[in-house]
Amino acid sequence: MNENLETTAAPQPFDFAAAVEIGKRQVIETKHKDVPVYIVPNDMKVETLSHLVNEQLERPYRLNQMVKLITADSFIDYYNRFATDSSTIFVDDESSTFLAVLDYHDSPSLPAWKGHKATYQCPKTKEWNNWQKSNNEKMSQGEFALFIEDNMREIVEPNGAAMLEIASSLKAKNDVDFKSAIRLDNGQVQFNYSETVNGQAGVQGQLSIPEKIKLIMSPFLQGAAYEIEARFRYRITPNGLSMWYTLIRPHVFVEDAFKDVCNAITEKMAKGQLVHGVPQA
Repeated sequence: MNENLETTAAPQPFDFAAAVEIGKRQVIETKHKDVPVYIVPNDMKVETLSHLVNEQLERPYRLNQMVKLITADSFIDYYNRFATDSSTIFVDDESSTFLAVLDYHDSPSLPAWKGHKATYQCPKTKEWNNWQKSNNEKMSQGEFALFIEDNMREIVEPNGAAMLEIASSLKAKNDVDFKSAIRLDNGQVQFNYSETVNGQAGVQGQLSIPEKIKLIMSPFLQGAAYEIEARFRYRITPNGLSMWYTLIRPHVFVEDAFKDVCNAITEKMAKGQLVHGVPQA
């Protein structure tokens, strides 16, 4: 046996838990684009002091702003103030909305942050909201008369005096028994009814209203006015006369108005481009 053979101690297992605990007590300092970044204790979370650095800057590194404009003129004025050749206005025809991305990409190889944006959604007028809300909504004879009185300004055919007379007649004949209705050659609907006067039943009468009316109003706030027609509808029921109206092609009415707003904005654009579509995140 070799008496000079030296014995060595068996290697001790590495204590990973102890190493992690030591690491948790260390603070690692580095930089990212000249901004101090620290890896600190508490589960080795990465913390940045960029907010402290930004507070000391005269100007931020880049613009990050969303502006909501309430008129088409203010939208295009704001756009032209900050637009570059790469600025892009996206048009959502379905929601009548314009979204301007002022810092849009220069090219696929030169992307931008897209942080500076302005939006304008054409706000609807109260008049158009009123007519649209009650479209195809069945009303009692009295309710229909009140609606006509409250929204008479938008009716141009028949004129205001004729519509007021119709509304007054509808209210006055609220407790009569309507028997039938026929369409006349002059474009009106004639209702035949009977009423009780001074206790005597069976007094016959007639009431005429136009089958169609013409309206003029602006669908968008501070926008141009457009023409739209509506058909009067009715149903004679055991509970009385039910009346309503149906707007004729209301989507075309809104589309025409939005198209004109779009054309006006396009004509006033100083730089950039306008596209129809919605950018995805």
